[in-house]
Amino acid sequence: MPSALLLLVLAMQGPHEWVPPQPPCDVKAGHFRVTSAIVDLQNAATKLNARERLLQDAKDVLTHAITLDKQDKNPGAWYYFGRYYVETKDAAGADSAFQRAVALAPQCKDDIDRYREILWVDAVNAGLSDWQENKLDSAKLLLRQAAALRPAHPRAFLALGQIYESESKLDSAATYLSLAATAAGSDTAFAAQKKDALAASARLNIRRLQNDPAVQRWQHTRFSRDSAQRLLTNDSTVLARVQASSASRRARGARLAPADQQSFSRDSTARARAVADRRAALAAGAAQVASDSSAAAPVFDPAIKAYRAYLEAYPEATDAVPGLATLFVQSGRVSEANAAFDAIYPTDRKTDPEVVIEAGKGAMRANAFAVGTRLLERAVTQRPYDRDALTDLANGYQALRDSAHLLPVAQRLQAIDPLNRTTLRLISAGWDLRGRRDSAQKYRDLAEAGLQVEITISDFRADSSGYILEGVATNGGTTPSPVHRLTFEFLDATGHVQVSQVIEVPQLPPQGSQPIQLRVPGTALVAWRYRLS
Repeated sequence: MPSALLLLVLAMQGPHEWVPPQPPCDVKAGHFRVTSAIVDLQNAATKLNARERLLQDAKDVLTHAITLDKQDKNPGAWYYFGRYYVETKDAAGADSAFQRAVALAPQCKDDIDRYREILWVDAVNAGLSDWQENKLDSAKLLLRQAAALRPAHPRAFLALGQIYESESKLDSAATYLSLAATAAGSDTAFAAQKKDALAASARLNIRRLQNDPAVQRWQHTRFSRDSAQRLLTNDSTVLARVQASSASRRARGARLAPADQQSFSRDSTARARAVADRRAALAAGAAQVASDSSAAAPVFDPAIKAYRAYLEAYPEATDAVPGLATLFVQSGRVSEANAAFDAIYPTDRKTDPEVVIEAGKGAMRANAFAVGTRLLERAVTQRPYDRDALTDLANGYQALRDSAHLLPVAQRLQAIDPLNRTTLRLISAGWDLRGRRDSAQKYRDLAEAGLQVEITISDFRADSSGYILEGVATNGGTTPSPVHRLTFEFLDATGHVQVSQVIEVPQLPPQGSQPIQLRVPGTALVAWRYRLS
């Protein structure tokens, strides 16, 4: 603690030596009444018995000098008025007097800041104590005084934001949390407080959304529109298959029995009418969709901005990704989401692939499948054997009905985890999207009944001696399973095999299971795969 600051701390605690202005603060008295006030302040510092009277005398003399002797442009008058307020622990008075002093004598800023800091500590501590005791009005008054004393420090602003949030005064809370984040800036000493402020700001903006009538109306409209669109897609798909079947029969010269032809005509006509009706309903509701979306957009904007600010400052805070992705989906701005997440996780910046994977998973949980797959695509270029990331990526492609990408990813997954029903179902879905019904059925049958022994890997983690892989082999059939011999390979970040182990899964009774646990040496393993030996 600097010696001058130590003297100030002692000054707040009892009798002490008077501390004159410190260079370069060469502020002069400039008037005989100000000189008299200085003497009173000096004596008040050491003469406890007369302290209150001397301080009152100093106040009276300075007030007279400023109001009657026209010393309002004298920096010394304001500087020593600030010193009087320091002695009486009046943060608001000191702030006002010191502001005028610095404006007239900027060379005194550093000297004055030392007194501001002492008062700030006192005001913050008192405010936090009152908050703890639920004296909220007093706490807010003290914290506002502290914020005025040190506007470049986020602590008082953050506490004010949190108090107002606890009172559900969300507009005031948002204002103070924003001030806290701004005050923190890029100063690493305030990193934790900035993160708290940005996270709280994002959280309270969600609260504001939940009760907003415009948002509630838009959510109802959007749900109705999206439901109609899903039904239209399903009806259109069925109608297209019916029409293709009919065209195929005509091309072959085949005919249905009269009763079957009547049933077919009735069903196809009803399906065609349903498609036309749903299209008409969507067209009729388009104006209402546009109106409700426009009304809700200004309410979504602050929440989106708050989440973006938080994630741009802390991209590793992937627990916030579902929140931002959900806001884009709910606001109907899915097309903007990719650009937003590209700004948070730019392709030209090296980001830990684990962070990008978690961000992709978060977007997927929010049903922002385009964003999720885009992020996971980037991650698996760095972690090409990450089984969980590939599974999530394939699920995203399936949700998007992306026929071009689903099957290749599912096949990559099969090369890592071949004896798994999820893998087989994804391959089936990939063939199905490509219109290869026979291949789709083949893998569907394997997933449902053809795969007798399923391997499920539940954990792969480092420990003190290397790595542990854990899972289970399960016989889902009605007869005992044959013995399975599996070769596990463990890979580094470049995809090279560093360690391999062969295990034998014994014969399993119907519905029986066998734990799998492998301990492998190594220090830089990132993935696993296995194959039948």
